[in-house]
Amino acid sequence: MKLLRTSLLAPLLLTFGLCLITSSGGSAPSLVAPEKDFETFWRTYKDHYAFFGLHQLDWDQVYAKFRPVVTARTTPAELEATLIEMVKPLEDGHITIARGDKFIYKGTSRRHSYKQEFKEVQQDYWQTAYQNLQAAGFEPVRGSGPTVGKYQTLYVAKSSQNLGYLRLTRCFAELSGVMGTTRQEKQDQQRLLGLFDAALRELSGCRVLILDLRGNGGGHSGKEMASRFALSRRLTHFTAERQPGGYEQFTPLQPYYLAPNPALTYQKPLLILTNDGTASSAEELALALYQQPNVTTIGDATAGMFSDMYQARLSGKISFTLSHQRYFTPDTTLLEGRGVPVKELVPYSRPDLAQHHDPVIARALALTR
Repeated sequence: MKLLRTSLLAPLLLTFGLCLITSSGGSAPSLVAPEKDFETFWRTYKDHYAFFGLHQLDWDQVYAKFRPVVTARTTPAELEATLIEMVKPLEDGHITIARGDKFIYKGTSRRHSYKQEFKEVQQDYWQTAYQNLQAAGFEPVRGSGPTVGKYQTLYVAKSSQNLGYLRLTRCFAELSGVMGTTRQEKQDQQRLLGLFDAALRELSGCRVLILDLRGNGGGHSGKEMASRFALSRRLTHFTAERQPGGYEQFTPLQPYYLAPNPALTYQKPLLILTNDGTASSAEELALALYQQPNVTTIGDATAGMFSDMYQARLSGKISFTLSHQRYFTPDTTLLEGRGVPVKELVPYSRPDLAQHHDPVIARALALTR
């Protein structure tokens, strides 16, 4: 699963005696649970979702199509199926619907060739990367940090040519479940940064560092980790947050700056490896460092799913999330659906993998020479 930075705003809209207003000015009977939940879901998206225009979906037409389907007799399973059908066309990786601690729907962003092409061969994908490193003089890659699912938090290796390799598999340490509380996320951030800093100190003597973010689905602390590599304070991006009152109603652009971390910095050449499996906080890390003069990005553009996840709840322990922020480059280009571009575009296909060749690692190693 993928845990992401959250805005735990959880509005319980329309759940307190919502009524339909008749044409004569009177009130129809109060809506029952399935109808209330539908209205809450639809209204939360109407007021907070940021990308209806980008995905070319008329949300009012969605209401007209699906509202008649939901009645007092609609079962929880039928309602869940309806909600999923409503949001599927948005192709947004930050859209989720969960029952308790179990996802019943997770959206997929439009840019997801990494997941499509390499989903069934993940073990071979990473084994090939590590074998290519060893062939170039690196020691065997070793894991560091807690295991969640298939991956440990960090994978570290050094080479005889004084090169370093650091793979960050995710941007969280130990969080489990659909969402963590603010307190849990803060604790997890401290744990993640502690692991990251320990690895960075170990590699601090290397003349070049390769930071592998491929397939990293996100979490938190992207900007904090990026500060460890900053040479100078720079504007990295703008954000704007969706507001009720219109589909293009947003807060003013908020600038974000990256400055060197006073406690720990690595200011030598940094090669960042990304692909369209690099998402959320991981691509925020890449975005924050993109303009630093010591940084070269290699591979493919990131996924293009930047927003924090706005969370709301329905009855029956159902919760859902959506994208409510827009991220922009310093020249105000929208990043959603585009991702952070790379300076060195290196395609990677299944035939490469079949030949036990990682072209992205190969290009990074060539640049170190």
